[in-house]
Amino acid sequence: MPKIKDVIVYPVYAEASSALSGYLPFSSSIEGAVRRGYSSCFVKVVAEDGLYGFGECWVREVPQATAEIVERLLKKVILGEDPLETEVIWEKMFATLKNRGYSRGHLIEAMSGVDIALWDLKGKILQRPVYTLLGGKFHDKLKAYASSIVFGKPEVMAKKAREWVDEGHDQIKVKVGMGVERDAENLKAIRNEVGGNVEIMADANSAYNLSNALRLARYLERLEVRWFEEPLPSYDLKGYIMLKKKVDIPIACGESLFTVYDFKDLIENCAVDIIQPDIVRAGGITGCSKILNLTKAYNLFYSPHVGLSGAGCRAATIQISTSTSPETFLMYEVYDIKESPNPFSNYICVEPVEKFSKGYISVPEKIGLGLEINEERLKHFLCK
Repeated sequence: MPKIKDVIVYPVYAEASSALSGYLPFSSSIEGAVRRGYSSCFVKVVAEDGLYGFGECWVREVPQATAEIVERLLKKVILGEDPLETEVIWEKMFATLKNRGYSRGHLIEAMSGVDIALWDLKGKILQRPVYTLLGGKFHDKLKAYASSIVFGKPEVMAKKAREWVDEGHDQIKVKVGMGVERDAENLKAIRNEVGGNVEIMADANSAYNLSNALRLARYLERLEVRWFEEPLPSYDLKGYIMLKKKVDIPIACGESLFTVYDFKDLIENCAVDIIQPDIVRAGGITGCSKILNLTKAYNLFYSPHVGLSGAGCRAATIQISTSTSPETFLMYEVYDIKESPNPFSNYICVEPVEKFSKGYISVPEKIGLGLEINEERLKHFLCK
C-alpha cells in the first residue's frame, strides 16, 4: 500500500463586496473586526503513487496560521502513514495536539482539514464514494434549507425571503441578535411575506443572555419558527439547560464547538435538540462520526453547519449526511450570499459540489468526496 508522501497547503483569501459578519455589539468601535472577505485553507494529501485527496480547514481569519500548523506540525505526524488508517492517524494527530494542551481552536481546525483530505484519498484508493466507506447510502438527495437572511430593514429582509422562496426554497434561516424587539419585527415581516407553508429558522450566533433568549424564544414559538440556533454562547451550558426546560421551540447548537469532547457535555445534559457540528472545525469526517454516534445514542437530530466555508467543507458534509439515517439527519445548509459569492464554493471547482433543485441537494456518485479542485484557480487566491 502506497504511503503518504507529501502534504501541500493552500491558505487563501478573497475580498467580499460587502461585510460578511453578523451583528457585532461593538462594531462601530472595532471596525477592523468586521469580516470583509472569505478565508480558507485547503489541504492536499499526496500518496507515493500520485493519488491525492483534498480537504478544507475552518478559517475565518488568518489562513496563514492554519497553514503553518499543517505544514510545521501535522505534516510530520502523517508522512509515511498508511492513508487507509484514518482512525489511527486521527488519534495520532489529536494526541500530538492534546499533549501540548490544545483541544480547540486553530489546531483542531487544521487537523479537521487534514482528516477530510485523507478520507478523499481513501475513497480514491478504494474507488468508492466516501459515504460507502462510512457505512452506506441512506439518501439519494438531502433536504436543504437556504441560509442566511442577514440583518436589514424588515421590508428588505422580507423581500430576500420571497426571492428564496421563488427560487424553490421552502425552508429559510434568518439572522437574529439585534435585540428582541427588532428581531421580532423582522421575523414578523418575513412570516407575513412567505406565509405559513415556509419553515423559518432563527440564528442568533450567540448574541443573547438567558433572559433575552427566553423572551425571543417565546415570540418565535408564536410565529411557529422551526428552531432557535445558538441563542447563547456555546460555553453557557447551564443557560442552555435552563432555556431548553422553559421553551417548546427546538434549540440548536454546535458550530462553535470542537470535537466530541466539547459536544459530550451538551448532549449528555440534554441541553439541545439539534446538534450542528461543522465538519471543518469539529475534527473532520472522523471527528464528526464520533459526534454523530453520540447524537444517535441520545436520539437527537443532526443538522450540519456549513456557513462561510468552501467546497471542501460542503463535499465532506454531503458525504457524512448521506450516510446518516433519516431518524437522525434533519437538513443540509445551503449558504449563499448572491450579492457577494464565495469563490471557494464553486469557482475553484471543475464542477459545482452543491446541485440544488426543488428543496434538495443531490448526492454525487463519484469516488472520494466527489470533489475536483482547479488548482490554478485556487492558487490565484493564495495569501501573499
